Amino acid sequence: MGLENRDYLRDESFRYSSGPSYGSDSPTCRKLIIVTLVVFVAQVLGTRQWTQDELIERRDSLIAEQQIDAADELAVGNDLRRDNRITQNTPLDYRTLGLPPAVPIVQQWFEMHTSRVFTGQIWRLLSYAFCHDRNDLLHLAFNMLLLWVFGRRLEAIYGSTEFLIFYLTSAVAASVAYLGLDLVTGDNVPMIGASGAVLAVAMLYACHFPTQIIKLFLIIPIEVRWVVVLITVFDLYPVLRMLSGEPVGDSVAHAAHLGGLGFGYFYSKRNFRLAPFWQNTQTWFKGKRRGFKVVRPDSSGSSAKTTKLANEMDRILAKISEKGEASLTKGERKTLEQASRELRDRRG
Repeated sequence: MGLENRDYLRDESFRYSSGPSYGSDSPTCRKLIIVTLVVFVAQVLGTRQWTQDELIERRDSLIAEQQIDAADELAVGNDLRRDNRITQNTPLDYRTLGLPPAVPIVQQWFEMHTSRVFTGQIWRLLSYAFCHDRNDLLHLAFNMLLLWVFGRRLEAIYGSTEFLIFYLTSAVAASVAYLGLDLVTGDNVPMIGASGAVLAVAMLYACHFPTQIIKLFLIIPIEVRWVVVLITVFDLYPVLRMLSGEPVGDSVAHAAHLGGLGFGYFYSKRNFRLAPFWQNTQTWFKGKRRGFKVVRPDSSGSSAKTTKLANEMDRILAKISEKGEASLTKGERKTLEQASRELRDRRG
């Protein structure tokens, strides 16, 4: 095992605490919540009126949906319902067409939209997670509450950098799952909300503290692991129905939830760490941009030296654990400094 794999030489982003405890600061959780709230305010304040073309597109879309529904009803021998049907003569009014009074500009550019992702707007795979339903404050409040309750503890375990990358990657994983289901079912309904990323946080929390008791609906005491299991079943059932061609009829992004839950579980069980990958990617791109060739030094000549230093570190730490730091000699302190300096040099 190399020096960088030892817990006592990991930097803040990877150091595990001695036991599960809440972070005293949790800067990443705070910043994520603040950014999400700022985006929500921008959604509420930054609006415009519907254009004529958008209203026509909405009306035509509703007519097409009605035609598909009518064909399905006739196929099973049911009578057609003719009340409140949208036709080409229906007035172009947002209320009649089931639209909100105005278009939230930020949401229009941030929401996850499958067809627009394939036109090159790939930022939507992440940006949607910072938007929430303008008409449902509980949607925002519930997600941010779960992020704060579960996220602080995980940030204390993984460090701020790793937790931030985990959260953002979870949001992308959730949107990819949603996109995949869209491609299979042919749907193209926009999605917003941090639920996928937040459920990834909940799953990772449950993997660390499965038997911790929480209050479901603030009343029922239940272990965290069973809450996660219930959420998974609740989201899996409608996805299976959609895959079989049956319409579900709710406005919940079940596939995104499953994508977040799956990523959180996979991250925990595979013991992934995303920060090193991100740092290596940054180094590679910087080298390419400057015209440098990024190479890794041949470790064969220094492996014996590294192993010797690592073994000496193990001995020194065992001595500290048994007799305290005051028992160290000057040579042993110098060895600690050398190991720390070598690790910093390797990480650039």
